[in-house]
Amino acid sequence: MHGSSSGLAHGTSGAPQTTLEQQEYSNKVQQSEKAAKAHADYVKNELPKSSPLKIPGNATIKEEQKNGYQQIKYNWDRGEYKYQSRWHTRTPGAPKNQGDTWVVEKRKPGVGNGKNARPAQRYVLVGKHKDGSPKWVDRKKWDAAIRARRNGTATKEQKEMLDNGHWKAK
Repeated sequence: MHGSSSGLAHGTSGAPQTTLEQQEYSNKVQQSEKAAKAHADYVKNELPKSSPLKIPGNATIKEEQKNGYQQIKYNWDRGEYKYQSRWHTRTPGAPKNQGDTWVVEKRKPGVGNGKNARPAQRYVLVGKHKDGSPKWVDRKKWDAAIRARRNGTATKEQKEMLDNGHWKAK
């Protein structure tokens, strides 16, 4: 048995040794896990507080890395509407002063056929009425304003609507 190897280096007791490199790696993993936990807590509990429409605790959350920006979507149902409060960083092509913002949408799914057939309805939150109730604009109008801004043909009204519908994240 003289030439066999037990896998242990000569001069060790056989106890596992942690190298400095392994310890540094372990510390980085712990820091990364701590950061991930803090991020998850922020996304679930803190960020929603700055939404212009209250996000219920049972909302589903989806984080996305888009082309040139990040976004987090919060989705929930209330009554016959489906709501989405979407936080995103400045998008490519947006005005230079636009930072992190919220866009809130509500939609009522369409009914394809039958006596109650109707198209889907989609709206974007663009402000509040004098009585404090939410002010919604049809999504088609919103999309037309986005196209007009990209083309450099947006009217003052369209620019204001887009500015009002992009709620500054606090």
